[in-house]
Amino acid sequence: MNFDQAKALRLQQWRSTLDDHDFRMENPEAHRQTLREMSATLASEGLIDDLQCFDMNEMANAAYWHAVEELIDAPIRYCGASAYDVVKHGSSELLGVIRRSIFYYVSTLAEANIATYDGKIYRSADGANLVFSPSGMIAEIKGLTLTLPDGQRYELVETGRTIEGIFREPVDDPDSYRGLIDTALVAKESRDLRSFEKLRPLIDLAKFRICPVCLDRFELQEDCTACGGHGFLAKL
Repeated sequence: MNFDQAKALRLQQWRSTLDDHDFRMENPEAHRQTLREMSATLASEGLIDDLQCFDMNEMANAAYWHAVEELIDAPIRYCGASAYDVVKHGSSELLGVIRRSIFYYVSTLAEANIATYDGKIYRSADGANLVFSPSGMIAEIKGLTLTLPDGQRYELVETGRTIEGIFREPVDDPDSYRGLIDTALVAKESRDLRSFEKLRPLIDLAKFRICPVCLDRFELQEDCTACGGHGFLAKL
């Protein structure tokens, strides 16, 4: 493979990552970071110059902001960096937990030394699937609802998420959440991407969500009966 062929192949790999919609929507921060790392490597190897690297990074930034806007109205989706309790629909019965896309039954977690896992989650065109081990049985995940082949439904309740290598628990204090969304709004309006990308995952992880009726807009918030004027609601 000559220089031009190698360059074309590597650029195509970068472009394929840029166009990976599922990756971008599941974790916009990781998507942007991956693209920037790829372009930096290309530049260090002499396959692109500094101007091309700058342009590619600008494209990665634009893709990030586009994903942020898309996520405002997007349905809740499974996140591979998160930990979940798998709780039977309509009750508090715990089937097991998911940690970084690995599923463990409650009985497995009770063992002194966990030597194996009970299933693994794979992304699909419609969401994700939990493939149980060793049976191979497949349960479908749509949004944050897991459905077994016999029709039993379980809810995935997010208990934490790994953000920049650190496991974070959800913010559950309304005042702290208000501080996060207000600070993020200032960062977004000033296009301070670095500050915003540190705040957005914490907001997404929190026990609250922006009110879908008033959208936390000042002119609508005060009289909003859905959220009582707070601009946000507790996640169900």
